[in-house]
Amino acid sequence: MKKITTIALFLILPGMAAFLLFNLWPIIYSIYLAFTNAQLGNFPIQAPDAEPFKFVGLENFRWILSDEKFRSAFMWTWIFVATSVTLKVLVGTFLSLLYNSKYVKGKMVYRSLLIIPWALPLLFSVTVWRFMFDPVFGPINQILKSIGVSTLPNWTNDPFWGLVALNIIEVWLAYPFMITVITAALQSVPDTLVEAAIIDGANYWQRLRHVVLPIVGKPIAFATILTSAASFQYFMVPYIYNAGLFEDKFILLYGFRKAFGASPHYGRAAAVMIIATLVLAVYMYVNVRITKLQEGAKG
Repeated sequence: MKKITTIALFLILPGMAAFLLFNLWPIIYSIYLAFTNAQLGNFPIQAPDAEPFKFVGLENFRWILSDEKFRSAFMWTWIFVATSVTLKVLVGTFLSLLYNSKYVKGKMVYRSLLIIPWALPLLFSVTVWRFMFDPVFGPINQILKSIGVSTLPNWTNDPFWGLVALNIIEVWLAYPFMITVITAALQSVPDTLVEAAIIDGANYWQRLRHVVLPIVGKPIAFATILTSAASFQYFMVPYIYNAGLFEDKFILLYGFRKAFGASPHYGRAAAVMIIATLVLAVYMYVNVRITKLQEGAKG
């Protein structure tokens, strides 16, 4: 028995070492940097005329929380979470119900086509969308112009219209996930319950509200929590679309600019990431408790 235990430990040792090296150690080191004045000039090599590398306690956190740009990024991040998640859930639920209907023919073909956004590289997708939203040459403004819209939106340089564009892009990127989860949940709705509701005289909306949605509520809540966490960590799409325009609109982009902007300050950037992680952890915990997803896991 002791020999078997020794062999098992030996076999899992490489995996544990890889986890500690590539996952746990960067997290611990980032937390350490958040309490220092690490910046370009004193980290990782001390320059002669730079401020010495030292431990500063909570100074980085105080500076970040008092920075107007951080507060703006924090507020706009949550606004984006609210708008994008609402749209993703509505679009995902609508398409799932549509392609789960017995009246739709060729559902397998449609479902295969609907997951195309998953198959395309993110860089390619966002680049194409950026061209589509180009205020001068983009087909979206050309279509708006052709139907008589006189004042065309500046999708790439106006913050409001830029956020509208990001919501559209995010819905396109995320609806395959929503469809996958919700469609799988719809398959679990017993036909007998729906048929009983029809016999009782319930119309489509009554069947949907009182029979279907209560059964698929937890899977939809699960998908909503996951996709809202993804929206809170939104980085690559606004960075590719127009990083300068959204620097004070997304918390991770703000933290990235602190680390790799004009005046890199790694300690403050690490503090931003810790704050974002803690806020997201609390958000996830509260939502899991509210939706009672943990009860389903225990059951």
